[in-house]
Amino acid sequence: MTARGRRWFLASLFGAAALCAGCDLGSLAYFVMPDAKQPAELKRLASADKKKEVRAAILTYLTLETRAEFIQADRELSERLAKHLRELCEANDEKVTIIPTRRVEEFKNAHPDWIKMDLTEIGRVLRADYVIYLEINSLGLYSKGSMNTMFQGQADISVTVADVNNPDDTPEQKRFSCVYPSDARGPVPVGDTHPMEFRQAFLNYLAKWLSFYFAPYPKRETYYVE
Repeated sequence: MTARGRRWFLASLFGAAALCAGCDLGSLAYFVMPDAKQPAELKRLASADKKKEVRAAILTYLTLETRAEFIQADRELSERLAKHLRELCEANDEKVTIIPTRRVEEFKNAHPDWIKMDLTEIGRVLRADYVIYLEINSLGLYSKGSMNTMFQGQADISVTVADVNNPDDTPEQKRFSCVYPSDARGPVPVGDTHPMEFRQAFLNYLAKWLSFYFAPYPKRETYYVE
């Protein structure tokens, strides 16, 4: 089918379905039209030159006292964000390489005072073009006031992106906060799911949303991020 034929087919389908079902045109367009891409929420990592590879490192830091349920949550969030970002960039046909979390953790272990280092300096050591820094200000698994009887994840994260090749530029920053689940389901009774299962789903939810900060993403993803 030619491009013109596809457009005619979609237009016909759109009109027929609207007439027969009396549905909302905006909702129908969402399902029958090609995905519209949303721009990166903070900084698109990929170069305008599609042939140029861009390398990015992800650093995470837990500012809060680590509770038992969040031991190594910073590393897991890094790994999950790297995974989602790789998949998103691949879908966009963008040449973005995420430095393995293991290598970043080795750097952090070798430099106990890394938190005091400039992000561009860290990027040069890791041979990265960009450094993504996630400062985790708060994480919670339980709904406030529920006495730990209801699961509802909360997160507050400061997101910073430093351009290693332009160290004089001010790093771009944005605050990320969310509640999970955030839909009509509301908090989840503790007896309905295992704490580790909910923790993993929550961290995956955070990582998926954070990946949208660094690459264009289909608008439909905001509906199916869970």
